[in-house]
Amino acid sequence: MKERQDSIAARIAGTIAGGVRRRQQERESRAIVYDRAGEPSIVPPGSDAQGELIELADSLMAIALEGEDGSGAEEGDAAPGEPDAG
Repeated sequence: MKERQDSIAARIAGTIAGGVRRRQQERESRAIVYDRAGEPSIVPPGSDAQGELIELADSLMAIALEGEDGSGAEEGDAAPGEPDAG
């Protein structure tokens, strides 16, 4: 029996739909945790745990970006090679 092939239009539509799905998935925040062996697990989307982990990650990123002033030192830290003023 011969397998039925989709029309060119159906294949194009499938390709476009797949691209749209991938772009939407890339925009969705995901929480992935790793166990001690390095095996990843995706925290269930929409769960409270996912929301808490994403919120924590956003907070950590904001803190990290606040401290970026080009020198790598945070406010109050002595520059490398300089004595601490404290």
